[in-house]
Amino acid sequence: MIKCCLLTGLAAIVVFGQETTPDKRLQNAAKALNEVMVSRDKGIPQELIDKAQCVVVVPGLLKGAFGVGGKYGRGFASCRKCGHTWSAPAAVAIEGGSFGLQLGGSSTDVIMLVMKESGMNRLLGDKFTIGGEAAAAAGPVGRQTSANTDVLLHAEILSWSHSRGLFAGLSLEGATLRPDAGENRKLYGHDITNKEILEAGARTPTAGRHLVATLDRYSRATLAENCISLGESAIHFATGQSTIPAGAEGVLSEVANQLKANPDWKWEVQGYTDNVGDKAANQKLSEDRANAVASWLADHGVDRSRLTVKGYGESHPVADNSTARGRAQNRRVELIHQ
Repeated sequence: MIKCCLLTGLAAIVVFGQETTPDKRLQNAAKALNEVMVSRDKGIPQELIDKAQCVVVVPGLLKGAFGVGGKYGRGFASCRKCGHTWSAPAAVAIEGGSFGLQLGGSSTDVIMLVMKESGMNRLLGDKFTIGGEAAAAAGPVGRQTSANTDVLLHAEILSWSHSRGLFAGLSLEGATLRPDAGENRKLYGHDITNKEILEAGARTPTAGRHLVATLDRYSRATLAENCISLGESAIHFATGQSTIPAGAEGVLSEVANQLKANPDWKWEVQGYTDNVGDKAANQKLSEDRANAVASWLADHGVDRSRLTVKGYGESHPVADNSTARGRAQNRRVELIHQ
């Protein structure tokens, strides 16, 4: 009888791993995240998702109803880019270990928030063990839940489960999380690493836009710990121009105040363009935009020696250059902490 249950559970895991395409899984991931976030009083506290470095959604993770507590699931990670937008989704797989919440043989949606840069770096690398290499905790539930407890302050990863309408914190001790190279190949049409997707700014595939849009919808704009973006939402550079509009002075004043309040910070001012025009001209334009921002900050009390300037031309787009909105987002300046 035990052998029969074991074989049945293992067979279910194999079938689960084959039954859904990346496109369908992305739809399910966006749906799972939306279902949790629309119920703010019973979902993930807003302050936590606002502070998260990355979000991992595993829709329909399968738990075997047998003694070894097996589980297997495929999902996607997205990390916060400079500013408040989110990266293209990178495929991940979770397996092994045992749950703190037992759900028999059912499937459940799992959501993880990666709260620290060290946890984000693990996502960019190879397989790691949750609760082993990465400190983890079951996430709290509810809009008013305080995120200032000792456990939450030290956790790299917070996790939740959502099944049959129930939402609760979840322990994932002993589970391993790894990149899913095969799924990335299917989704992007070529071999690409999670580091390239999450850090280098891969273009979001059509199938992934709903998930990224859902993350944008439910997370407030925030300044990343090591990055300040001066793009469409702050400074809208006109096509072919590097002049800073008067309307951007409020945002630049806020940045200048932060830099003056932290005199040990050194920053690289990075300029970018869209893909309209000649590459050599765009390279020069990106440098002019970065120099314009650096000069403005220096004129308003920031020590110029703390700022280095570099232009990247039309490389590293953060949005689709085939649309006017996407090109506007790419005409940007970013400040990266060195």
